[in-house]
This record gives sequence, C-alpha cells and structure tokens, in this order.
Amino acid sequence: METSEEEPITEEQNETPKVDEEIVEIDPVDLMLHGNLPAQIRYAMIKGVAEALDEKAQLLLEAESNFEPQEDETFAEIALPEIEAMAQVLTEDWIDFSKLRYWETCQTAEIEWEEYPAENGQPAQRVPYARPLEDAKEGNRLLANLEQVRNWLEQVHHLHEQKGMGWVSPHGCPEDGQHAYDGRRVCIEKLNQSIDAIRSNFDI
Repeated sequence: METSEEEPITEEQNETPKVDEEIVEIDPVDLMLHGNLPAQIRYAMIKGVAEALDEKAQLLLEAESNFEPQEDETFAEIALPEIEAMAQVLTEDWIDFSKLRYWETCQTAEIEWEEYPAENGQPAQRVPYARPLEDAKEGNRLLANLEQVRNWLEQVHHLHEQKGMGWVSPHGCPEDGQHAYDGRRVCIEKLNQSIDAIRSNFDI
C-alpha cells in the first residue's frame, strides 16, 4: 500500500498566529449617556461645534507660537481681525454657550476596564466604565477655546486703551474707535458670562 510522505511542519506553520487587539477609543460621556438618545444627539452636536472651533483656534495658537514680534508689536495686534471675528461668532444668538454643561465642554472622566474572569466555559470579559477625574482635562477643548478667545480679546482691548480710541479706525477717528471698543467690551462680557455659567453647571 502506498504511503504519502507528510511535509515537515516548519517553524512558521507551528507558530501561533498573532492577532493585534483592536484598540477601541470610547468617549466617557458617550458611555455615560448610553440609553439616553436625546442626550446622545445633543452631545454629538456639541462635539461637532467643539471640533470646528478647535480647528480655527489651533491655527491661531500655532501662529502665536511662531510669532516673532517686530519692535513693540504683539500677536493680539497682528491677529486682531481673526480674534475679533472668532469672538463675534461665539457671542452671536445662533448658539447660547451659557446653556452648556461643564462635562460637555471638557473631560471630567476617563475610561477604565473591569475584568470579569471566565466562568462556566465562557471567555473572560473586559467591560468599560467611566471613572471620574479629580482634575478635569481639556477634552474636546470647547471650554479651553472659549477662555482662549476671551483672553486674546482682552489683550486686544487693553492694547486699544493704550493706543487711544482712534487706533482701530482706518482714518484715526476716535468715534469709530469708541464704537469698536464698546462692541468689544460687550463681547468680553458675554464670553465671561458663558464661561462662568459653564463652570457652574454640573447638571446631568
């Protein structure tokens, strides 16, 4: 009877295949809002706004880090149009940032994993849960960027006071400058109100 020779098992074939574990990024807030569809939709929209704002803010932050002043120039002076445009958009009536909750605008928890040993032939399980942080992190940077824009705007405002009311007017007109000054002061007040309201709103 013919016998077939078996091919020798190579070291490669004998090796157990390595499977890379997929690292799933979980937003702690999404986990906490599980089962609450309206809250999930609201938070998804807030994250979208936060992402759009952060994209613009990061451009200015990068420009500020690379800024090399000439004589007495400041970054606030050079980036005046961009700073005021961002502040204007953030204080218009299309959205009321003062209604946002603190935990929606920064990171107040992080994901931890609970290990459950194997039982009754079932494989071991790892279940995620949200662990509160003692000190909040920037997270989606919505609150951090609101504060950053407010800080930039205050720098512009102080600069305006130093250089005189006609500073921002193309014709050096004090009346035009005063109008811009008053409008900017209102923006700063609105931003401060929103920031204070967010920092004191811990509602679920």
